[in-house]
Amino acid sequence: MADTVLLVFARAPRLGQVKTRLIEALGAHGALRVHETLLARTLQQAAAFSGPARLLLDQADEALEHHAERLGLTVGLQRGEGLGERMSQALAESLNEWPRALLVGSDCPILDQDYLRLAATRLDTGRVVLGASEDGGFVLIGGNDARVWASGSLFERVRLGTGYALADTLVALNHEPGVSVLPPLWDVDLPEDVRRARVLGVLD
Repeated sequence: MADTVLLVFARAPRLGQVKTRLIEALGAHGALRVHETLLARTLQQAAAFSGPARLLLDQADEALEHHAERLGLTVGLQRGEGLGERMSQALAESLNEWPRALLVGSDCPILDQDYLRLAATRLDTGRVVLGASEDGGFVLIGGNDARVWASGSLFERVRLGTGYALADTLVALNHEPGVSVLPPLWDVDLPEDVRRARVLGVLD
């Protein structure tokens, strides 16, 4: 996977601005701790990745940036108006430098090296790979052709952040050959997800 770059999309840890669907159950500080714990785990996975890894934040955060750099990641800011445009731009720009790129969020508590290797391997024969999420979204997206993402319009009709995100993305990619979908994982978005992660020992 040395020729595959791993991009981690994350929100900077800001009280009351992250994991907002958990605030009612856990409070703003509890939701922030969940976000920070999941992000720390994701950065550890990124640091263990055999290819280059890059943290892309929604806003600058000096402490987090220094932590990521100590782990061996490069750091930058997401660019673009909406999430779809920011993901497209990050993938297109990365694919101008590396043959393959994978993009993940920071909310999946069971994302591991085996899953990342599987995603990279799928790009040996296909152009796009998606890691499904149990809630109908996706935990990973990647590709090996910058032209797929260059226009920035692929996600225009994708209802990101909903249970339709994966299906909508597959529709948007309908004209692309070699689209592969990996077995579903799950994100921590709701209180029941927190309980599930605690059972696994991922969260306190």
